[in-house]
Amino acid sequence: MFGAGYSIPGEGDEALRTCYFADLFRFASGVMQYLVFLRNHWRFVSFGVFLSMLSSFGQTFYVALYGADIRAEFGLSNGGFGAVFSVASIVAAGALVWLGKYIDRIDVRLYTLVSLMALFAGLAWLGFSSSIWMFGLAIFVVRFCGQGLCIHIASTSMARYFPQDRGKALSVSGLGLAGGEAFLPIIVVLVISVYGWRDAWLMTAGVFGVLALMLIPTFLKGHADRHRAYVARQSEARRDGQAGRSWTRLEVLGDRGYHAAMILLLAFPYIATGVFFHQAFIAEAKGWELERLAQGFMVLAVMKVLTSLLLGPLVDRLGASRLVPATSLPMIGALAALILSDSEFVPFIYLGLFGVGIGMLQPTLSAMLAERYGVANLGGIRAMTTAAIVLSAAAAPATVGWMLDAGISIEWMSVWFLAYTVPAAGFAFVVLSRENQPLGA
Repeated sequence: MFGAGYSIPGEGDEALRTCYFADLFRFASGVMQYLVFLRNHWRFVSFGVFLSMLSSFGQTFYVALYGADIRAEFGLSNGGFGAVFSVASIVAAGALVWLGKYIDRIDVRLYTLVSLMALFAGLAWLGFSSSIWMFGLAIFVVRFCGQGLCIHIASTSMARYFPQDRGKALSVSGLGLAGGEAFLPIIVVLVISVYGWRDAWLMTAGVFGVLALMLIPTFLKGHADRHRAYVARQSEARRDGQAGRSWTRLEVLGDRGYHAAMILLLAFPYIATGVFFHQAFIAEAKGWELERLAQGFMVLAVMKVLTSLLLGPLVDRLGASRLVPATSLPMIGALAALILSDSEFVPFIYLGLFGVGIGMLQPTLSAMLAERYGVANLGGIRAMTTAAIVLSAAAAPATVGWMLDAGISIEWMSVWFLAYTVPAAGFAFVVLSRENQPLGA
């Protein structure tokens, strides 16, 4: 952020003037980097953005919008609905470990086609569900193909095909999900109020299915040439002895740095999912109006976008592994806000900080995997990692719900979350700071 902490210097203060204009130059340079990058690669980056946006339909924030109608339709309590959602998410995580690795072997165009056909079928299936079993199976499909495969395809593709601009590609592609978080809740609440929750799922499947048929072929135009260039790049690097080591999933599981990072990074999906899934209960306990909470989510989306865009060039310059411990700082601040105050301004603070954390986490994690472990087996490694994240998130709706039902306040839960996060961040910092450079190519 240029100019932070400065006033425009006067004539006699050359040092401050140098700092100010140096910050201004860095900001302008970062903007130009993005503009040049997008001009040269807008098609394929748009593919990542669109897949990221489609993942919204399997995300917790989107499914939770239907929560009241679904509970009423199938006679579920808060805990019951959370349990169904958690079980479906856990099964989806297991499926992702198995099927996610095939993106390393199958043409991304075919892989995307099959994944999206399954996603839109799952969305339609939700609209037709007549029993809790049908609903649970449909939620599994939507979670697996939406939150799981759509993000998996977008992140793996951006990390694999943009070795020099990996941070920028991942940051821009994440804007799709940020847009979904900002605008889809407003749209879907209106559609549900007019047409009902079942028709809302059916309309979503129809509208976005047509959009995918129209846009995906355009976004993936020329991908055969892109993939040939990637294969040639890998072959040349191996021939010159510069390819670096391509880790297998078993080798990654034996890396201390991976475990240090994941011990910390898995806290975020659990905490964020638990808070988001039970946001209505938290608002009631804190005395906040739901409208205030909705406005807070707009702040979350804005902060996520700004953070992700600012972080992209930093990832490319410094390396992602060094930034992993810093991803905990916004979450620590958000939890502290929940503990310390019930003010009507706290939703803007804690959701804004969650937005900063999410904006840091997404590009940092995907870039770290590519940097440390190479790209030859990136799909399988990322599928394993994403499955762990989904499992962490899946445990939250039911367990946080049970804690709330048991009378444990959100303040005390936040204290416990901090008691885990702070030592985990310290451990990640100690382990990762000892490494002078990434281990992969």
